[in-house]
Amino acid sequence: MRRNTLLLAVALLALVAAAGWMHGQPEAAATLTAEDRAEITQLYATMYQGSDFRDADLWLSAFAKDAVFVFPTGDQLEGHDALMAWRQRSFGGQTGDSKRRHHVPNIRISPTADGGATARAYWIELDVATSPSSIKNTGTADDVFVKTDAGWKFQHHAVHLDVPIN
Repeated sequence: MRRNTLLLAVALLALVAAAGWMHGQPEAAATLTAEDRAEITQLYATMYQGSDFRDADLWLSAFAKDAVFVFPTGDQLEGHDALMAWRQRSFGGQTGDSKRRHHVPNIRISPTADGGATARAYWIELDVATSPSSIKNTGTADDVFVKTDAGWKFQHHAVHLDVPIN
């Protein structure tokens, strides 16, 4: 009887120790599939081609309905209506090719614990109306993405300039 009690106590102690060890282990990191990464990368092309070719609908399609766009000044817009109104004003009634080209050469995408993603991207804005083309601006963007029924979208897009515009 005493031996059975001792075995039971040892077994319970081992069970408690194992449960404590398992509870103390970090949760498995969220992951993104290659398809997720490709779709997020494609959002940059969608957004910047919408801007460069003055296609407000294409540009807006990259953003979630309640997305936030943060300018280098710190000013920000929130939601599709505000984003569309600003984008149309920024085009100044013009349509078609703006003779600007945004190039996004380096994008570092990371999964988040809630199933979303973040990224930091470098961008270069070229003026292709000149010969030769010239660099107009460079900077980075810090982004948060959310997966919607329509696929990945920008939830928060913060633009930073390498050299402030005077």
